[in-house]
Amino acid sequence: MFDGTVPDETVGAQPGGGGLPPLERGLPPLDAADAFTAITRILDDVAGGPVEVPALRRVMDALEQLVGGVGAAFLLAEPGAMRAVATSDSVSWLTGRRLPLSGSSFARLFGGPHRTIEFGWADATPVLREDLRERGCEWILMTRVVRRFGPLGALAVAIESPRDGQLRTERAVLECLAAGVGALAVIRPDRLPDPIGTVAAAVPEGVAVVDAGGLIQAWNPAAEEITEGATDKMLNQPLPFPVPVPGQVREHRLQNGRWIEARCAALDASRRVVTFYDVSESRREDEAQNLFLATASHELRTPLTIIRGYADTLVTRWDQLDDVGRRSAAEVIGTRTRQLAALVDRLLSGDRAGGTRPETQAFDVRTALASALASAPANEDGHRLRARIPATLPAAIGEPDTIPTIVTELLTNAYKYSPDGGDIEVSAGADVSAVWFRVADRGVGVPPDQAESVFARFWQVDRGDQRRFGGVGLGLYIIRQLLDRQGGWVSLRPRLGGGSVVEVRLRRADHPRPTAEGPAS
Repeated sequence: MFDGTVPDETVGAQPGGGGLPPLERGLPPLDAADAFTAITRILDDVAGGPVEVPALRRVMDALEQLVGGVGAAFLLAEPGAMRAVATSDSVSWLTGRRLPLSGSSFARLFGGPHRTIEFGWADATPVLREDLRERGCEWILMTRVVRRFGPLGALAVAIESPRDGQLRTERAVLECLAAGVGALAVIRPDRLPDPIGTVAAAVPEGVAVVDAGGLIQAWNPAAEEITEGATDKMLNQPLPFPVPVPGQVREHRLQNGRWIEARCAALDASRRVVTFYDVSESRREDEAQNLFLATASHELRTPLTIIRGYADTLVTRWDQLDDVGRRSAAEVIGTRTRQLAALVDRLLSGDRAGGTRPETQAFDVRTALASALASAPANEDGHRLRARIPATLPAAIGEPDTIPTIVTELLTNAYKYSPDGGDIEVSAGADVSAVWFRVADRGVGVPPDQAESVFARFWQVDRGDQRRFGGVGLGLYIIRQLLDRQGGWVSLRPRLGGGSVVEVRLRRADHPRPTAEGPAS
């Protein structure tokens, strides 16, 4: 009975030191009628008893003769590979050789809709490419062999070149023999090599089989692509992520930055199948949606608060206000309403963090800064706004429409965390790779070890900040997201003598590479 094993004397058989023996050319191909008569005799021969390796060798010799090929082989499915367990005499040197599935024509055969594929020697696996070329083989036909419970392996035949009018017959012969072998192969399930690598080659999810110790025994091509871990390096190694509890779903961030969602199920008493797939894109979409909502609520709150305040004043103090006061309040409400409408339009069009990413462009930073400062929030609590902007600045690459939001958030933070007043300084400049601008204050400052934490969502310096200063800790987070998507950078550092300096950097339009460095010293 053919149980998926190969006699010891054939496994790993390799050619001697003198090189591989030359191939004998096959006989001229039979016509279609003679071919199918021959196939019937072959299948009758192997149908008389269990299909063993010697019987498969007879099939391979007959297949080579039928199609006039230069070699034929039966390739058994193994985890992550195919192995030649029976060959025609002319390619006996191939017996026992293990050929990896990943990146090969085997993966295309089992992962596609076609029963048979054909390819030239240049498309063969690297293991076979030189051997085939040296023997004058120009074309290979390969058909998958399927038994009742799934893929068993493949039949392959090598020919010198396609012959006019013969290729269709050759394919039909190959497929007929493959169907017969698949139907007649008597396989004991407990002795069948694990076919997970072949089956899983057709799915986009990562598939791994792990033993009782958690070591990888099978690793499919999708697992290689998702984790960037080659099969030959991953086998007999632990999974690059925790094994999920059977029946549960576990998310994990891989070292390459991708997020996966993994599941686990028992394969038998000692092995488990772990399936996982890349959810990085869906996580990015979720984060973008969350950021959109956070940005919307954060940016809408200020104008709504002002509108409500002036409206309440008109309602409660109408009789105390003169015409000038009423007109002034109405003008503020009108102005803020128009600003609010424009803000809603921008949010709904996705022109903010979390929406559809606009195209970056070269723009005049000085003009954008001047416009943003002109519409910036009014000074509060005795603050003085001092701006030192050069008469000229190089153009930067980015999204100019985000500059007003960035400047407003930076000034609002500077006012808020400088309760004792003082100067708020805005400066700008450029270096070899970036155009930058800074907002500096003399406020409470941030401890050096928390200078990066301030850009996390909902972050506050300490528990009393929200009660003392208000807000929910979104401003700097939004600034970081807005700048990240346009290749910019924002950083915070303590200011000598007290307070903080926040620096925004954008790539110069005349600089060929994106800015990778952090803030200037």
